[in-house]
Amino acid sequence: MLNSPAVSVVLAAYNRAEFLPETIDSILSQRFQNFELIVIDDGSTDETQRVLVPYASRIKYLYQQNRGPSAARNFGMRNARAEWIAFQDSDDLCLPNHLLTLHGYVRNHPDCGMVFANGSYLGGPEHNRETIIPEAKSRRLMARGVQLEDLFDKSIVRLQAALMSKRCYQEVGGHDESLRISMDLDLAFRIFSRYPIAYIDEVVFSYRKHSGNISANQELRLIENIRVIEKLLEYNGNAEAMLGTGRVRSRLAYRYYRLAKGRWKQGDKVQAREALTKAIRLRPLFPKYRLCQIRWGY
Repeated sequence: MLNSPAVSVVLAAYNRAEFLPETIDSILSQRFQNFELIVIDDGSTDETQRVLVPYASRIKYLYQQNRGPSAARNFGMRNARAEWIAFQDSDDLCLPNHLLTLHGYVRNHPDCGMVFANGSYLGGPEHNRETIIPEAKSRRLMARGVQLEDLFDKSIVRLQAALMSKRCYQEVGGHDESLRISMDLDLAFRIFSRYPIAYIDEVVFSYRKHSGNISANQELRLIENIRVIEKLLEYNGNAEAMLGTGRVRSRLAYRYYRLAKGRWKQGDKVQAREALTKAIRLRPLFPKYRLCQIRWGY
């Protein structure tokens, strides 16, 4: 274990014994080797501890009672020794250029709060594209820099493709431990409000899509996305002016509308109507929401 690593890689794991060895191997195989790897076992009940035994000499293993991914990442950060933090998911893969690319940037831009890059899909193309951020948009982000509307319109930040300053992470309060899905977007909003965020047009990790992805919980994703937008408006007093009131209200309304449709499909008509009412209050003249109101008979 290095005495003064340049990067601390924090890997939070909960019942991912099936994927952990491949993920850890991808981290240990980095071209850039000046890092420590901290594995946070977030109260796993599977074979996580057993599969980690062969890596004992190359990782720092920490255990906590299950508190969720945000709490596990905060715990890892508190035990990190480096000035730069890379958070990794326990089921995705780092490409060999990951740390070399990202640390190469921050070495020349030490005031940067966070730099992130693109990712690919481990199972092949998804959504009719090879990369998580479409190629044209990726080139545009690299050319003109990251704007608040880029973060707001699409959740483009994946912490598996990011490197952030530990000082910055601590200053903005770390991960919101009440969030389980939208914590990356929330953190990116808060970092953007205080520090420069940079983007590199390069693929540095592969996302593994499987039935256990927590992001598959659509209702929780929508609820948290609404909360994160509301937090942004509270945290950054200039956010609404920068984005435009219409854009903010439109996105919030659409989230409430999708939440309403999901609840209606599940048979929860009371909660569905409440969510749709909130969408209509935000966009009272939008025909789609009014038509839905008529169809639902209230």
